[in-house]
Amino acid sequence: MTQAMIDRLTKQQRFLVQQSLAMMDPLYDGEMELLRDEEESGRHNTRSSAHYALALLIRGADGDAGRARKVLERVMDMQFDCPDEIYHGTFRTSPQAALPPAGNYDWKKFAPGFSFFLSETVEKVGRQLTGRLSAEGNLAAAGLDDKTIRQSLRNAVDEVLPPVWRSYDPNWREFIACTFALILDQFEGMLPQELVRRMDEAMKRAAAASIDRRVSDAIPMNSNIVLMHIFIVHYYGHRFANAGWMAHADREAAETMAAYEEFGSLAEFNTSTYYGVDLTVLGMWRVYGKSPSIRQTGRMLEHGLWGNIAQFYNPNLENLSGPFSRAYEMELTGHSSIGVFLYLALGEGYEYMAAVNCETSHDPLIALAGVDLPEELLPQFKAHSGDRRTERRFRELCERDKPGENRNLCTAAAWIEGRRMLGAMSGSRNTNGQMHPATIHWMNARGEKCYLRLLRREKGKGWNTHLRGVIFEAGVEKDLLAVDVRLDTDVDIEVYFEISGPGLSSAEIAPERWLLPNLSCTVSAAAPDPAVYWDREGKLLEIIYLHRPQDGKARMSFTLRLDPLHP
Repeated sequence: MTQAMIDRLTKQQRFLVQQSLAMMDPLYDGEMELLRDEEESGRHNTRSSAHYALALLIRGADGDAGRARKVLERVMDMQFDCPDEIYHGTFRTSPQAALPPAGNYDWKKFAPGFSFFLSETVEKVGRQLTGRLSAEGNLAAAGLDDKTIRQSLRNAVDEVLPPVWRSYDPNWREFIACTFALILDQFEGMLPQELVRRMDEAMKRAAAASIDRRVSDAIPMNSNIVLMHIFIVHYYGHRFANAGWMAHADREAAETMAAYEEFGSLAEFNTSTYYGVDLTVLGMWRVYGKSPSIRQTGRMLEHGLWGNIAQFYNPNLENLSGPFSRAYEMELTGHSSIGVFLYLALGEGYEYMAAVNCETSHDPLIALAGVDLPEELLPQFKAHSGDRRTERRFRELCERDKPGENRNLCTAAAWIEGRRMLGAMSGSRNTNGQMHPATIHWMNARGEKCYLRLLRREKGKGWNTHLRGVIFEAGVEKDLLAVDVRLDTDVDIEVYFEISGPGLSSAEIAPERWLLPNLSCTVSAAAPDPAVYWDREGKLLEIIYLHRPQDGKARMSFTLRLDPLHP
């Protein structure tokens, strides 16, 4: 049966499965019976291991089914079975991960947004504590500073109350439950009855806890997690004949569709990273949904999402223009699966769009779910359809903000032409560093891709953090990108333009003029004089503007006027 499964796949689907297995096979640790984490040495990855089990069952070579069974058992060993804890039903990200604290947090008795209020309260207590110690002269006497004291307070809280994302990942419930659904749907007959029984028990815990999370809103779900939540509650509701779960999934699907229809957009908008997850799960709705309504809703959302992608896509640069409500990387073939879907839709010759990256372990799921890109949109992914300014509104979800005040109305706008594109975000109040409010993509003279993005970070730290008090408002027109930055923080903040691409060692950066490979611009900046950093390889530079609260200036602004492109 397993060989028949891979035989039934198209050539492109087989390519995805085989390529992912070529990446995962060498990562398999036979002693641990899990995949090693490609990005973190010495650790294993439970989510990727679940993907590997699915891929093994699809391939069905000698020994694959036995290995898959061992992996599934080991993944289930990593599930939390702690009914009173907020992390019940999710999975440890790795067996090497420290266990979260237990027994101190009766989380179901708290109102939605408790995590937000707790974080804010700890910060206020920290400021009050350091202020008092400083006034009493105790900080200086002990040789301490306020940052050290406040961090110690946060660390002490984290040792008592389980900090989400740091001590556990709630999303592992939904990710692994989706993978188990496909395994059970396609391969249940090949698995031992005891293993199936154990998988069912694990999924009962995962789905029930996912509902608790959704109903309580203790840890808000962004778009990709909502779509997975609906799918697993729907799928396992039908599998276990649980009418309450089925009704919950139907209500959530209807509410998600209604929210989408307001502006034709999801909360995670123009995001190469999370659109890939969305398309994967909506494909599961379409293929593995157990009711006509779920299948139809999934198809409508999937088609609408492809329309959003086409609106901001440039087939010459083979990328979304930005701005990005959430993203890790600027390249669509980086931390993203969208290129995989485009390869499935566009066919042979586009294999490079599905190149191996950190999302490749998801490709077996994509191979089974397939792609449903509307035929009328295909030309927009093959050839540039003309220069344009485009924009769309959406309601973001600020995961760390107060419930009821965390769905801000934003506008993503872009100028897109054949060899470059600019993106600008307005209205966002997201504290997440993954929000990229101002972006430029272009080609150098040799046709190589380059990009610019505006980021922020606390001095001495990275950009991919939650940081309050920094608000961007950006606008875009042809050859023009303008950004206003408001800063209300008590720590030093670096606002900086990160520029990446070949040949940057030859760039010339002056306060009022930037000369980059095939892109030159005049810069008007109401900001401190910048510092410029080049990496050793000459492929990355940063133009850094330092905000210091003691300077008493709470704003910066930048206007980049790009020289016209040569014909």
